[in-house]
Amino acid sequence: MKLEIRNENDITVIAPAGSLVLGPAEDAMNETVTRLLIEGRTRLIIDLGGVKRIDSSGIECLLLTSQRARDRGGDARLARVSPRFQTLLEISQLTSVLHIYPEVADAVSSYTRQP
Repeated sequence: MKLEIRNENDITVIAPAGSLVLGPAEDAMNETVTRLLIEGRTRLIIDLGGVKRIDSSGIECLLLTSQRARDRGGDARLARVSPRFQTLLEISQLTSVLHIYPEVADAVSSYTRQP
C-alpha cells in the first residue's frame, strides 16, 4: 500500500492506495497517523478513493484513527468511500461514529463550518 500525505491549510489529507488490510499496510497507516498526531496535526481526512480492498483490521485502523484524533481535539473524516464500503459501514452502524463525505473538498469544508 502506498500513502500520500498532503496539507490543505491546517488539514492533513492521508490518501492510501491499494489494500488497507492486516499486516504491513495497516502498520504503515498506524505509524503515519501516530507521527502526524505527534506533530500536532489532528485535523485529518482519509481519502479512500484509491483503496481497492479493506478488511476488519483496516476498519479498526480507521476507527482508532478517528478516536485518537478526537482525543487530541481533532477528528479524522473519510472521503471518497466506495459504494460497497459505504453500505458495509451503514449496515454495521459505523456511519454514526465516522464522518463520511463524498469528496475531499466536502470533508475540508466540513472543518471550516464548525463553530
